[in-house]
Amino acid sequence: MKQLHPSIVVKEFIVKENEAFRLRINKWKCTSPADLNALEFVQESLQDGKVVGTSTYNFSLTDDDIKVLTANLAK
Repeated sequence: MKQLHPSIVVKEFIVKENEAFRLRINKWKCTSPADLNALEFVQESLQDGKVVGTSTYNFSLTDDDIKVLTANLAK
């Protein structure tokens, strides 16, 4: 876990990884409003185990938005 600020901890996990590609998600709670979350999807192209290209997609979602997202992904 990374720390952006003493009160903000970033949870990071890898969704998928192979020789050519990795998808990571970083998530942290925003300081205000209390139910807002920052989600960062990081898509990395790999060559010989090294990152050669990166695309980052940022989303701000409430706790309820995340529940809807995860419920629909699980279907």
